[in-house]
Amino acid sequence: MKKGANYGIAALVFVITMILMNGAAIALVVGTTVIGVFIGGNAGVDIVYDFLMDHLNLYSCLIYVIPGAVFLLWYYFAFIEPVGVSRFTDRQTRKLSPTCFIWMTVLVFAIQHVLSLLMGVIALLLPSAMENYTELVETSGVTQYSMIWVIATLVLPALVEETIFRGLILQYLRRGGAPFIVANLIQAVLFGIFHMNLVQGIYTAVFGFLLGYMVWRYDSLLAPMAMHALFNFFGTAVLDLESAILPEFILGLIVLASVPLTAIVIVMIHFGIGDKKQRRSS
Repeated sequence: MKKGANYGIAALVFVITMILMNGAAIALVVGTTVIGVFIGGNAGVDIVYDFLMDHLNLYSCLIYVIPGAVFLLWYYFAFIEPVGVSRFTDRQTRKLSPTCFIWMTVLVFAIQHVLSLLMGVIALLLPSAMENYTELVETSGVTQYSMIWVIATLVLPALVEETIFRGLILQYLRRGGAPFIVANLIQAVLFGIFHMNLVQGIYTAVFGFLLGYMVWRYDSLLAPMAMHALFNFFGTAVLDLESAILPEFILGLIVLASVPLTAIVIVMIHFGIGDKKQRRSS
């Protein structure tokens, strides 16, 4: 395969992603409509529709099934099988340590609060876009906490989206000869476009760039997968809990403190602070 062909494959992965994700959503709507008609005509359609609206996390899980299967198999045969499972697994874990997961947890906590500042700027500059985003969040089921919520919000997005963007797309761009910064920027922008919402697209592109950096830093998809899951957890359950129990003054202090904290933790991760001490003591 010519080196440059990898750019086309990276683009193809993104196109197929958009087709499968949106196609799965359409197929679910059509399928449930047919089922509703079959079981009770128009009344049956209403029953099935109400069921979906009451179980949005289940709906989200179903959307990820086919894309997840396709891209996990693709990643396996393109990147894991050629080098062997044992060698691939060793590469994925050799740079990871408990310390790096602690840093990632603190970083995600800080980033979620820094995003409050970004959201404020967007609300001032693009109020209609922020209104659309707020409505999307309120009707998405992300606060319907349950075991299905864990799978739909924490597990599947982290597993499937990291395999697609930081696994396939980023790696194919690198195989094509793109410098890491360029490849990482491209996959991050595509990650933002993938969310098909201006506000979400802006902050997910920024976060996607950081996730790509984590792949480079730890030479592992496990790091961004864990960070992605943490990001979704802190952005839903933790922020809801903070809003319920903390006064606005304290929340404001946390937001302000999170700006330098983000920079400090990124430096810690970049230079392996803590990891190095752990290796010397082992």
